[in-house]
Amino acid sequence: MKQLTENQLLDNWNKLLQLVEDTFEGERKEKLLEMYKFFEDRMIVAPASGKEEYHYCYAGGYVNHVLHVVETALEVSKTYEKVGGYKDWTDEELIFSALHHDLGKVGDLTAEYYIPQDNDWRRKTLGEVFTHNTEIDNMRVTDRALFILQHFGVKVNLKETLAIKVSDGLYDEANTYYMKVFDASRSLKNHMPYIIHWADHMATQAEFDEWKREDEDNKEEMESRLSNIKNISIGKKEKKPKQKHNDKVMESKHQDLFDELFGDNS
Repeated sequence: MKQLTENQLLDNWNKLLQLVEDTFEGERKEKLLEMYKFFEDRMIVAPASGKEEYHYCYAGGYVNHVLHVVETALEVSKTYEKVGGYKDWTDEELIFSALHHDLGKVGDLTAEYYIPQDNDWRRKTLGEVFTHNTEIDNMRVTDRALFILQHFGVKVNLKETLAIKVSDGLYDEANTYYMKVFDASRSLKNHMPYIIHWADHMATQAEFDEWKREDEDNKEEMESRLSNIKNISIGKKEKKPKQKHNDKVMESKHQDLFDELFGDNS
């Protein structure tokens, strides 16, 4: 599992706060900074998901993912215009929606959303590094996000509300009402919700690819270590009154490789 250093965690956190400083102004900025200050200790180390193969499942993954979605959303927005789409939203609205589409994953006002999985079998077999905290109210991530924003007095306009609400696209059945309509008059009046969903989905897939490459690199390293062990020949066991110096060296190398591969590196 990927691990960020303390400096990397703080660097990402400062990038997020700087983005808030540069994008918003007035009361809205003040309320957002108040909210981020409240969640600071928890949000800095929050993961973006609970399973290894999902996106950014590690401490600090949440902030990393949010920054990634903001960057991706701005690029998707430019591409949408380039191919003929009409942009009827501002960059501030876009960044606001991207920043807070997963806000519900930090938990509620008292406890976190993800907690470490303490079931050893589920960790090893299912790859569940984190699990949902059942001590907090059961809410959809996007509903909790909107609740948290209103709790801190952060104003959210209609475009932003819909963009956050349907950011998971049709992966959330509740969004069928908004996104799967067969009457043009009932379709979304603004396309920013699609931009946010496309950006989130694209960033998530890229993050999966990143994890997959790291996993393959780890497998190659493991296979290389195994190969080194197999290529070491200890020799046939024979009754010898004394062990030769070369045999001791070879056994020592074998033990070192075994410890490196299977030893406790924690």
